[in-house]
Amino acid sequence: MSGAGGGLVGGGVGGDSAGGAAGSGAAGRDANDWEWVRVLAQGRVYDEERAALNRVAWAAVALAASRGGERSGVRRARAVADRFALRARVVGSVGVWAADPDLLVADVLAETGLPDRFLRVVARGLEPVVPLVRDGGLRERGERWLAVWGSASRSGSI
Repeated sequence: MSGAGGGLVGGGVGGDSAGGAAGSGAAGRDANDWEWVRVLAQGRVYDEERAALNRVAWAAVALAASRGGERSGVRRARAVADRFALRARVVGSVGVWAADPDLLVADVLAETGLPDRFLRVVARGLEPVVPLVRDGGLRERGERWLAVWGSASRSGSI
């Protein structure tokens, strides 16, 4: 469950290159199965009544299911945005011991090609995470990224 930069819910989650061509038939059914598992696991991550370690374990299941769904035809942009949002939720609600905010921000900044609507979703989750980044230069880059994609960039527009 460990990522390259620390934390139990680690990196490579957003920017992995797990293919993800849309499919039909068995591949489409597999994608639906993976999505069902992801949604179930993600619901348990969001359940604040559960113990932190239990929520982290469910986060690992949700992230693995997201990757499986992407391989089976779930659209890559949505899968990547979902993984970033889930990792941000873990940082904010469980703590930095569970998911490294530096690694998450670095992964988001390295990701290219997400449509604007997914970038805005990622930014919403990242806003409370960027201040937790320990590396000053990385935190500054994250703040600049949020200035473009975060809620401050949309004030006055809905």
